[in-house]
Amino acid sequence: MKLKINKNLIFILLCLILIYSCNKKDKVEYYLSNNMKFLTEYNKNGELKKITTYYDTIGNLPNNVLFRKNIYDSIVYYYKNGKIFKVGLQDIKGRKFGNWNIYTRDGYLNEIREYYIVKNNSILNRNWYLDKKGDTLWYAKKRNSYYEFANDTLDGRNSTMISFDFYSKDTISISTPFAAAVRCNSPLLREYNSQIIMVLGKENYNFNYNFSNEKDVKLDTFYNLNKDKKNRVNFPKANPNYVVAFGRWFDKSGKKTLRGYMIEYFKRQPTQKDSAVTGETKVYFEKIIYVKDAAK
Repeated sequence: MKLKINKNLIFILLCLILIYSCNKKDKVEYYLSNNMKFLTEYNKNGELKKITTYYDTIGNLPNNVLFRKNIYDSIVYYYKNGKIFKVGLQDIKGRKFGNWNIYTRDGYLNEIREYYIVKNNSILNRNWYLDKKGDTLWYAKKRNSYYEFANDTLDGRNSTMISFDFYSKDTISISTPFAAAVRCNSPLLREYNSQIIMVLGKENYNFNYNFSNEKDVKLDTFYNLNKDKKNRVNFPKANPNYVVAFGRWFDKSGKKTLRGYMIEYFKRQPTQKDSAVTGETKVYFEKIIYVKDAAK
């Protein structure tokens, strides 16, 4: 038995669905005090545009505003005095990535935190404390009290003095190598006489965006100046344990994404006071460059 399909009915249903989705109304939720709690706003296509979360106070004072992009969110938090507390990016699952800027109640940039999504988690990769002039502080003598955000502070007060220095522009010729170096000026394992190496995923077997394919990646490994005698002359005052020069040649033009990480590690014999024989930490790295044909 064949079922008869009413094409007119299907057309009407599709139109109703389209009209409903394109006329999705903004939503408001309230605290028990009847103060506004959430305001959810949609664009003309019925897609989420913005979510504003308010303090439970009179006057609809925003605590944070989330701006929905295609594949990530931009979010801004506010102090009760109306000034910005912090700004950053997160993916649709709420995992932080990229640089987050932290401001004082007076309005100057006080801290930068760099986040990476590694496998299923957001990790703090590096952080820097700044003075009022914007200069990096090795050590923040006073931890800022963020009042309503007092729980959003890091355990340590030291800046991460690990830098990736680039000696090439973001756009290079195919006949020119990409050249860089990593300097580890704040080694966490220094008491064990640690060293560093740098690893990059090969161009055709690279890390994916969250490093979840780590076991399948083929690596280029770059050694510190103890082993890399050729580049040692370029860093005459550096501690050879904590500097690695690295780079890459390309044989095809186009957009290139370099991903990898610096590894600080140690291997040693145990002692009576300390049984640790090995250990390591990682600082993640990503750089996008563009390679153009030599003739262009």
